[in-house]
Amino acid sequence: MINKKKPVAKAAPKRVKAKVLTPLLEVYSGTNFSGTSKRFRGNIGVQRLSSVNLNDDLESLKFSSPTNSGTVVLFENNNYKGEYVKFSTGNIDDLADFNFENRASSLVATTLTLSDADITEIQQNGLKNNFGEILKIVLAARIRRAAKRRSGKK
Repeated sequence: MINKKKPVAKAAPKRVKAKVLTPLLEVYSGTNFSGTSKRFRGNIGVQRLSSVNLNDDLESLKFSSPTNSGTVVLFENNNYKGEYVKFSTGNIDDLADFNFENRASSLVATTLTLSDADITEIQQNGLKNNFGEILKIVLAARIRRAAKRRSGKK
């Protein structure tokens, strides 16, 4: 007698819901989170705030990140140029407190903690509106700076 085994049914793959860890930035044209607003989710670089009708029109912002770390950088000029101000997670109810009300023309928001050297690297490279490119430049610059520090210690 031949024993035939029944085929074993394979379980269907289970879908798992995963929370994506991305920062959330909300910017407002008025103080105390009032006026025209725009929400940005994810690591983002906005080369020209005029593209969302907020050029030189920001007065407050809210920035949160699931990792409780990150950086928002507001730049005075398009293409991440000019003077800048940087913030970590939290709410800024009046950019006048930082002498930056109605001055922002471009911005970067990321879960990375950006140093002033990282920001200088962004400014010097005339980046396009591609955040992956920004991250690549920042991380490469960090590696170069670390190598330079190590070689200086020998």
